[in-house]
Amino acid sequence: MLRKGLGNDMSMKMLTVFQIMGVSAAYLGVTLVLPWLLLRRKFAALRTPAKFMAYLMAGNFFCMNLVFLLQLFHISNRVTLILGTLIPFFAAAAKRRKSFPAVLERRTGKLRIIVEGEMGVRTLLLRTGNRLGKLSSGWLGQWFAPRWPDVLLSAGMVGLVLYMYGTNTVNVYGYCASDMVLHNYWINYMESNHIFVDGVYPFGFHCIMYYLHVVFSVPTYVLLRVFALTQTLVIHLVLLAFLKLVCKSKYTPYAGVMAYIASGVFYQYTYFRYYAPLPQEYGMIFILPSVWFAIAFLKEKDFISVAKKKIRVGEGARLSLILFTVSISMTLAVHFYDTMIAGLLCVGIAVGFCCKCLRWRYLKRLVLAGVTGILIAVLPMAAAYASGTPLQGSLHWGMNMLSSGNIEDASRENIGAQKEDGKPGDAMPGGDSEGDDCALGEQASGTPLSEVLYRKLDCVLGELQYYVTNDSRSTAEFMLGSVGVLFALGLLWYILRRPDYAGVLVTLSVFMGLLCVLQAAEKLGLPQLLEVSRYSIYIGYGLPIVWSLCLDAVVYLMFQERRGIHMGGMAALAAACAAVALTGFREPVCLSAYETNEAITCVTNILRENKGNTSWTICSANDEQQMTWGRGYHYETIEFLRSQAQIKEDTDITIPTDTVYFFIEKVPILYLDYLNTIRPEREVSLEGAETPLPQVRGILPYIEEERWVTMSHMYYWAQAFRELYPNEMEVYYETDNFVCYRVRQDGFSLYNFAIDYGYNQ
Repeated sequence: MLRKGLGNDMSMKMLTVFQIMGVSAAYLGVTLVLPWLLLRRKFAALRTPAKFMAYLMAGNFFCMNLVFLLQLFHISNRVTLILGTLIPFFAAAAKRRKSFPAVLERRTGKLRIIVEGEMGVRTLLLRTGNRLGKLSSGWLGQWFAPRWPDVLLSAGMVGLVLYMYGTNTVNVYGYCASDMVLHNYWINYMESNHIFVDGVYPFGFHCIMYYLHVVFSVPTYVLLRVFALTQTLVIHLVLLAFLKLVCKSKYTPYAGVMAYIASGVFYQYTYFRYYAPLPQEYGMIFILPSVWFAIAFLKEKDFISVAKKKIRVGEGARLSLILFTVSISMTLAVHFYDTMIAGLLCVGIAVGFCCKCLRWRYLKRLVLAGVTGILIAVLPMAAAYASGTPLQGSLHWGMNMLSSGNIEDASRENIGAQKEDGKPGDAMPGGDSEGDDCALGEQASGTPLSEVLYRKLDCVLGELQYYVTNDSRSTAEFMLGSVGVLFALGLLWYILRRPDYAGVLVTLSVFMGLLCVLQAAEKLGLPQLLEVSRYSIYIGYGLPIVWSLCLDAVVYLMFQERRGIHMGGMAALAAACAAVALTGFREPVCLSAYETNEAITCVTNILRENKGNTSWTICSANDEQQMTWGRGYHYETIEFLRSQAQIKEDTDITIPTDTVYFFIEKVPILYLDYLNTIRPEREVSLEGAETPLPQVRGILPYIEEERWVTMSHMYYWAQAFRELYPNEMEVYYETDNFVCYRVRQDGFSLYNFAIDYGYNQ
């Protein structure tokens, strides 16, 4: 029996911390370290933040498309994945075949000396220590000396992200999004080379999860539990890297990022999806790199004239185009929403850099690179569709939404029910009435143009207030006003003849303006491209860019290229931190998972105890079937109870495995209360057991009232069976909210689980 109480809980927390560290090391090793080993000479001319994004793009792109290729040929396994990963290194070695043996001999010389016994371990440690000492006082120390404020600020930002989002990962073990069950199912089927099992869908995220699962032997359910923190950290690092590239001061980028992480002005919906490793959020990693590499191409001046007046680009511009293609490709390979946002950013680039975008030599290359990226992403899906695989339901929904330009917006009801005190159906101020005012303003005849514009602006502010802020009108006005200020600063820098810098400011302001307008599209009578609530995620992610660039533009205006610009940036950062402190910090959120901590603890220990043994079954309400895929068996609680409904003397219900585990929630969770606003207080009871079993299908028997009824029946069945078999029905794990029973049985003499527990129906 597992130990009950703090000790076992602390063990699970420590295990989760080690799992986070292992998964992060595996992902960053594949997507950063390996590309650095292979491409560091190719990317040597890039600035450090651009190198970070370039390595990240190269690593993700290679892993995604390697998995796609092997899956479509049905030859994907650990051996082929590892060999495919090493192929670029073999190719690089073959290219340098003359020098490779000498390099290999030099690199392995010390290892040979140690193996042959010519050098002892203590001598090796002493030499290693001396080498590290020289390194720290040599080029590493010289590199660190002028950069220590950057290093400390970056480390602080990383620590803040780990605190804000890691608290949930360490304390809440279950999936924090309902559709993680479906993603788990899709990834599981990839183990049998059955990609697109539920239909054609952007599978880039699933390819990465599958790669980490197979190559590093990390269980899929562990990846889907802890990868959210790694993903969220990379999202914020990409945000910081982008700002470091576009800002003139070294320290203004931290102002927006710190405000985004710590400020309490944002509504939870703008960031709560970061608590689960979802494809849409994973795809956000590739949006800003696509923007930067497009801008970097437009800023390049190394176009070369050749014979017959032909123009070709130089190495820097060519590299930017390739990385732009790769980034755009991955936005679509992961989630089509991210491609839409990248497309809006391209519109902003077209406005901000209109002088260059109107030149055919720039425009044709950008368009060709973008189209190429889209085709690369579509190719695996098109190949599967051509072979007879239908589209997945979400793609049908997305296409219908785009074609109709409208959708029944359940998001407002869902979010409104969670705001304030969590009372279902509470309408927030500035809700439907604002939409009516907008419609009336547009339809009224003879209304002055200024009043019509004011009404439309009021609609935009209303949607910002509702979806992005904590229902603060003044905050919404500040957010929208900062976008307008950024646009004005961009125009000012055009006048001051800094077109590249001005183009960045205008690009981001136009993009954010479009995003704010599109969030209110339904109220304004415009086509609705995304769910209204999804816009808030991207708006929240874009606002730190706006704020950092506003501060940077002012600091740059004051100091120009003089040395004081960095001190001005530090002062702006301090002012931003003071403003966040005045408006209030937010606390780390712990979401209500879709599975109890106790259930995950039991699954983890069952898998550990039964390693190599598959003769066991879990009977539960949740998705342990997908979590334990290929390791054991699963029996749905509702099906088990329905089979008990009308027992007769000859009714026989057996489970043909050596061990059976029954997961029962004594305090059933509220399955859809993802923001944890309502505390479940209704325990299993006789009243619930006397209520007829839910007759609905799918997941519905495990939601709200139905879950309470289902668990009440299961609890009283377990008590009745335990009275009959007190020694065989043992408690495996129990807390105040949960109990897991274990039944060991002889495979040749199975127990009959069909009993009259008093509430059979």
